[in-house]
Amino acid sequence: MTQESFDIVVVGAGPAGSVAAYSAARRGLRVALVDRATFPRDKTCGDGVGPGAVEVIHRLGLGNVFADRTPINDVTIFGPAGEQLHSAISRDDGRVAHGHVISRLELDDRLVRAAMRAGAADFTGMRYLSMVDGPSTREVRLRAADGTLRSINARLVVGSDGAHSAIRKELSSETDSARAKKHRGLASRAYAESGDFQPGGKIGPRLLFEFRADLLPHYAWLFPLTNGLVNIGIVGSLKSMQDRGDDIKALTSTFADSVRARGIELGELHDQRAYHLPHVGGLAKMAHPRAVLIGDAASMINPVSGEGIAYAVSAAERLVEALPPSLDDGAALAAALTGFEADFRRRYRAHFVSSLVSQRLLRNPRWASALLRTARHDPRMLADGVEMLFGFGRIHASTVLRILRFW
Repeated sequence: MTQESFDIVVVGAGPAGSVAAYSAARRGLRVALVDRATFPRDKTCGDGVGPGAVEVIHRLGLGNVFADRTPINDVTIFGPAGEQLHSAISRDDGRVAHGHVISRLELDDRLVRAAMRAGAADFTGMRYLSMVDGPSTREVRLRAADGTLRSINARLVVGSDGAHSAIRKELSSETDSARAKKHRGLASRAYAESGDFQPGGKIGPRLLFEFRADLLPHYAWLFPLTNGLVNIGIVGSLKSMQDRGDDIKALTSTFADSVRARGIELGELHDQRAYHLPHVGGLAKMAHPRAVLIGDAASMINPVSGEGIAYAVSAAERLVEALPPSLDDGAALAAALTGFEADFRRRYRAHFVSSLVSQRLLRNPRWASALLRTARHDPRMLADGVEMLFGFGRIHASTVLRILRFW
């Protein structure tokens, strides 16, 4: 095996890994970005990037990944008792109040290229095999598609290798693994043609959500891309779907039929795939000796919306900010990683709890209807909901009181 040494080896080149590699390279660190895929590659996802993630990506100087995308400012929500809400996305503090819909085929490729331009070494197309601990580094073993073995040394390994993370399996205890399996969602994504959601179309660019009574506690979405396609899907608790015997692909097809029944143009579904979502109820221990977990690998996914990009890019940004001047100092690095994890948990604890509580409330159609009626009459409630689903917001006592008025 040939060997090279890096300050940081990032395993997994989704948004969490690419943003971590980009940020670290811009800080002057020697970074390797590893992924078994070559880019561009598809990643099964709803393709929606909410205001929270958009804000972080712009702050990092990466806003050009959305340069050819139409900002989406409007949302339509259908409730369990036939309620409808049509509104602009709002945030009451003047921050970014729009999202984007961009395929992961494009978004992830653009972020990977940005990391490479910043100086990260390209190890895409290399499969992660294992790590070996050393006194001051970790040896990371890789295999190329042609079978060639590589070994690279890292002062820090960042595990951002997705929902079925090999890094997490190596680092974590059996208890952690069991908790992660318990807190999983399941989603199904498909694409279909529709001109109605394009600029100038009958409906125009907007995000559509369906909280129909027969779907709860799951929900459905329809998000428009810019090429005449929409991303359509269902997300919910894996355990709930298993307990009810739901066929998630059939549910997606039924939702598509209900969209057509509303007079919305929608072609045949294609490229339909299901995927697991490890959510924050099973949030991993992130800090380990000369290693750290972020993104889906750490279960950084919102349990209600299924959105994880906001958590991923925020964690990547804060991780690199927390690193000490020299990664050679093992004690300083360990303290920085522990501090990063403590700060992340403390900063978002109320948000995580609010999301988990909301997930439970949405199992009850009466609560779901009350939430939607409140949002229809109270712009602050809508702003809170958007912030919790696609940012880092929380449920406040005043929010509960506003909901009870419409119970």
